[in-house]
Amino acid sequence: MVQLPGGVYIDGSLKRDFNFKPITGLLELELNECATQVSQHPELTYSEQVTNVLCQALDLLAGKKVTKKRVKELSVGDRQFLMRHLAIHIDNALVWMSAKCGECSESFDISLRYSELPVKPAGNKFPETIIETELGKLKVRVPNGLDQEFVATVDNDEEATVILLKRLVSHAANKSTDAVVDISSLKKEQIALIEEAIEQMAPEVATEVLAECPHCDTGNRVPVNPYVCMERSDQNLFTEVHTLASCYHWNEHEILAMTRRRRHIYLGLIDRGRNMASNNNI
Repeated sequence: MVQLPGGVYIDGSLKRDFNFKPITGLLELELNECATQVSQHPELTYSEQVTNVLCQALDLLAGKKVTKKRVKELSVGDRQFLMRHLAIHIDNALVWMSAKCGECSESFDISLRYSELPVKPAGNKFPETIIETELGKLKVRVPNGLDQEFVATVDNDEEATVILLKRLVSHAANKSTDAVVDISSLKKEQIALIEEAIEQMAPEVATEVLAECPHCDTGNRVPVNPYVCMERSDQNLFTEVHTLASCYHWNEHEILAMTRRRRHIYLGLIDRGRNMASNNNI
């Protein structure tokens, strides 16, 4: 069974299970509408739309009913993993991508299957740990969806880093409350320790693949979008609905209520029937 590379702590126990809803046309349409909300509503951040998509697509998360709060509190690595796994759940076909060589500038194509991309599981101390610094003991945690939303509207990268560190780092106090860390007082070495601790804890999905240019044999790092299912077009869905409605005279709701697999079985039968009719007319 596929599980989250990080997970959610519930009642002191780390839970990693999740289940997606069956992929129906209705769900595909909802996902496509979620994916277009950013351009239509600039006030919504991309991270908010990822939360909306996951809330629409997930049936259960850590054995519990899915809530926005729980989805937002997932680590960034888990959220990327779920979005990639949703793309796999919808269609695990071979994908072709175009790239440009950084050495000879020639374009070339590569193929991949999202289910075959590597995933780095969370470290033993996930999702937070204590590190020793010149400022004393600091508690460091991995970033989550809430952190993404908080820094999403900050255009300046340096400012965004400072804001993020303020959220992820606190003094490890003896009491239940944590003292705020003066981020400006941190030295480069201390920031490096914090970043290393986060990297060791955080789950990750591959966001690039190594591909050799066929023109000059140079290795290139090609980016792979973990949120690829947000780029899906609904045009094919409407074409499929039109084809089924024209042939079987079912209404839109009946067609969209079908699972993707069942819809494609009927579309295959239509294509087979058309091919047989064409051969008979020869």
